[in-house]
Order: sequence, then structure tokens, then C-alpha cells
Amino acid sequence: MSFLHTLSLFAILCLLYGCTTSPTTSAQQRDAYLQQFIGQTSQSIQAKLNLTSIGYKQVLAPIANDQTLTYTVMRPITIPVPMAQNPADIDAGNIPIPVTPRAQSYDVSLQCKIIYRLENNIAKSVYYTGRTC
Repeated sequence: MSFLHTLSLFAILCLLYGCTTSPTTSAQQRDAYLQQFIGQTSQSIQAKLNLTSIGYKQVLAPIANDQTLTYTVMRPITIPVPMAQNPADIDAGNIPIPVTPRAQSYDVSLQCKIIYRLENNIAKSVYYTGRTC
């Protein structure tokens, strides 16, 4: 198996099983922050919501309609690069990579949506699409 193939497989497994490292806030902290806007108008949410404070980068302007207020965001994550730790790993087909601070991981930004459900322009709930929210 080639190194690139091994790295791709590892990245997929990390995304599926959560072996990534996240920036500064936990999922519970992000959820608590987003929940605090329930009960507010969509205009108030748009004026006050600071997605960068919880590790998100907004990629599109929010989309508001009668039923929802939708934010499309990315959350950068760092995926560790698998490293051969002993000679047996090399015999198993793994190829060691020279270790430098940049070679120990690589960064990706995964997209998701944060959606506030609205009734009469008031947020009633919030939910997320995408695995990185």
C-alpha cells in the first residue's frame, strides 16, 4: 500500500472515528453558545452571533427566510499524520516520514451548516448539518 493511499485511508478513518484535534472550544461549548440565541429574532442573531469565537469561519452570508436562518461555516481541524514508530512498522509497509513540526499533522477545513428554526421571526431551535459542527 502506498504512503499516499495509507494517509488517505487514515484521514478518512480519523474523520469517521474522531481522532482529530479541534481548536479551542468543545462541542458542548459550541452548542451552549449557539443555544443562547434561541428566543431572539433573526436580526438580533445576525447582529450578535460571533462564529469565530467558537472556532468557525463563516463562508457565506447567512440565508434567512420565514422558517430558517442558515449559516454555512467551516471549522478547521488538524489531523495527525501516522508515523512509523518502530522497524516492524516499516516491514509492514509503512514508510516513515521525517518529523518536522509541519510534517506531524495537516490541516483541513470541513464545511457544515448551522440552522436556526424560526417561528414568527423568533428562533425556536438550532440544529446542525455536517459531521464537523
